[in-house]
Amino acid sequence: MVDFSRVVQNANKVVQNAGRVVQNANRAIDDAGHSVGGFVRRAVDRPVDARKPQTVTVAAPRAQVMQFWRDPENLSRVFGDDVRVETVEANRLRWTWEGTGGTTAWDTRVDVTSEGLAFVGEDDADTPGPRVVLAVSDAPRGGTAMTLRAEVPAPDLVTGALTFTALYRARALMQTGEIPTLQGSPSARESEGDA
Repeated sequence: MVDFSRVVQNANKVVQNAGRVVQNANRAIDDAGHSVGGFVRRAVDRPVDARKPQTVTVAAPRAQVMQFWRDPENLSRVFGDDVRVETVEANRLRWTWEGTGGTTAWDTRVDVTSEGLAFVGEDDADTPGPRVVLAVSDAPRGGTAMTLRAEVPAPDLVTGALTFTALYRARALMQTGEIPTLQGSPSARESEGDA
């Protein structure tokens, strides 16, 4: 004969244990949320220095990456709407940056180095010339790691966020042929207060 009181008692124990498991899982989720939240807060609060290298991995061979970065049209696209890069002569580029303070322009030569490419401006007696350095290397899990560092006369124009964005756009262009955009997306609409 079945002792229903014992079955009910065992069922209550199972429910209590399940409650403890759920409680522990919720605690673990809360702890993880606090850790991630702290990490995100520290990352957002910390200004990113453009001289500090930014790295992105692309699923493309090194030769394709090097060819991509040598094309001034690609450089103009990856650095955004406020930047125009054009060929002045063989292995020389003119960079033009449109900012709130006006237009800044400089010329660089393109140097192929053992690490990648260096876009190097002429030094003047008092200040070093502009330098945008792209290092490429084999990524640990395949593809090519692209590391970009910029030292330019207008550091407020070239931030770590801009160098990371340029790398991200370059990867998107090489892998998909286009740069992701919110243009035309409902989330990119102006709010009623902006119109």
